[in-house]
Amino acid sequence: MSTQTALVLTEIGKPLTKMQLPIPDASQLKDYEILVKITAAGLAPLDQKFRDYGHLNIGSRLPAVISADIVGTVIERGPDSNIPVGAHVFSQGLFSLPKGGGLQEYTILNGEYAGIVPGGIQDTEAALYPINIVTAALSLFSSTGFGLPLPETPDAEGFDYTLQNVVIIGAGSNIGKLSVQLAKLAGFGTIIAVASLSNAGLLKSFGATHVIARQDSNIKEQVQAIVGDDLLYVYDTFNYGDLSLGASLLSTSKKGVFAHNGTGQISEAVLKTKRAGLEDKRMLGFSHLIPEFGKLLWEKLPSWLETGQIRALAYKVIDGLEETEVNEALDEYAAGRSGERFHVRIF
Repeated sequence: MSTQTALVLTEIGKPLTKMQLPIPDASQLKDYEILVKITAAGLAPLDQKFRDYGHLNIGSRLPAVISADIVGTVIERGPDSNIPVGAHVFSQGLFSLPKGGGLQEYTILNGEYAGIVPGGIQDTEAALYPINIVTAALSLFSSTGFGLPLPETPDAEGFDYTLQNVVIIGAGSNIGKLSVQLAKLAGFGTIIAVASLSNAGLLKSFGATHVIARQDSNIKEQVQAIVGDDLLYVYDTFNYGDLSLGASLLSTSKKGVFAHNGTGQISEAVLKTKRAGLEDKRMLGFSHLIPEFGKLLWEKLPSWLETGQIRALAYKVIDGLEETEVNEALDEYAAGRSGERFHVRIF
């Protein structure tokens, strides 16, 4: 068999279409590349933006296979990979390959940034993590974000996380929930989650020390009542356009870091209140942005899942590469009707 079934983006703003594509040639694998038989693929809100708006200029590379949260079984490996054939792995899709996404039966991944799926973790669950956990970890623990050391690494030895305070805006989102768990895993002293109060119980079980309703008009005053003027770290997973809220929460007398996923601006009025300034950092969730960091993260992540330090989030399963069901799931993201993820079980 030289072809495979795939759901393909052929035109921006149109539904994905089922078609046959060539199976990647295993003899052409380079360096750390691995060829996997895909067992599960995660659908993220980003995939809806790819389909409907041509996000990240994907329209210049059509036809494309989307979904970058990929789980599968290794069937061949490149000359430098030490991941065994037959291993179940999870990883980010290769954005450099237009047809490298997860909505197909086979694809190529970079084994340097892949983890072995722990026993007891379903492949459909493992599809939760690649994009979201990498984005969250880069925000909290890399030089592109807060610059704090990654837990359980040599750089973390002797670092006192208990002295650190963080606010996570949009903590009810998938990235937000994982960010709260990572902050708890590290041992942050104060973890303030800004989210709908319907998520309060879950977020506290994940490690939030305080939950503030995102609809409140006095979020800044509530944060200051908890940490005073000492807040140096805010991560906004949610807002686009006006990013002033997150920046406004930072200390006025000490230079803080504002990390965010969205594009937008901080108002001049808020910036003027930051006498010591602030670092404004837009986050991207690519493992290869900082190669050594990415490798360390993928080494640590399987054990964090196995020990329950990182716990699963809610998701729904679509069985098979079904055009109608997958497009309807992306429509749910477009309409903002679902806070849950959709994952496709492929084998």
